[in-house]
Order: sequence, then structure tokens, then C-alpha cells
Amino acid sequence: MGQTPTIYGRLKINDKYNSIYEDLQGNVMARFKHETFAYATEKAHTDYKAIYLYNGYVRTAKACTPVGTKYLEIIFNSNTAAKEWDSASEQIETVHVEIPWLYRDFDKKWQPIATDDLKKRVFSRKT
Repeated sequence: MGQTPTIYGRLKINDKYNSIYEDLQGNVMARFKHETFAYATEKAHTDYKAIYLYNGYVRTAKACTPVGTKYLEIIFNSNTAAKEWDSASEQIETVHVEIPWLYRDFDKKWQPIATDDLKKRVFSRKT
């Protein structure tokens, strides 16, 4: 893990970290939001049990769907990071657009759940 913002995934088969995107530029939280939507809608990152946003060696956010649940949990290291998530618009990669905007797909499959933890966002899979 370097000194720049990076998105990692943790593999289901062996718990090893794997780099998804390194040296992110621009609005890093917006990019993480897109990757989280791709993960939650199973359009990408299906080999991972969680994805993470790191800034250097500090984990800023973790998105995971705990085994045996119908929930998506996004856990932030600070209230500021959580508020960044709330205000960020989804950002797609500009060079290779493999997966288009996912907000509508995400919104169709997931609904927000209230939580008392200000550093956590929880979504429930719609049935």
C-alpha cells in the first residue's frame, strides 16, 4: 500500500488484498462510490468479499456484504469521510468505461437503512 489513494479488494478464496485502482486522481470518494455500486450490483469485483479505500496506509472506507446477510455495509474511518460519501456523485473511469453509471441499478436493488453510527452507511437488498 503506497502513499496515494488506492482502492483494494480482499479476495474471497484466500483473504489476500488485491489492488483494483492505484494512484487515484480527482474526487476519490466518488470513484470509490462507483466501485461500491459495481460490487453491490455484482457488475464487478465478484471475487472480493470486501473493497477498501486507502489513503496511503490509512483505511478511509470499507464496503462489504457480510456473509449470510442481505445487507451492504460501508464503514468509514471518520464522520468527515462518511459525509464525503453522502455528497459525492458516482464517478466512472474516464479512460476505459467498462461499466457505465450504476446509481440507477444500485437504487433499484438497495434501500438505505437508518443507523445510529455516524461513520456507517447500511443498505438492505430489496426483495
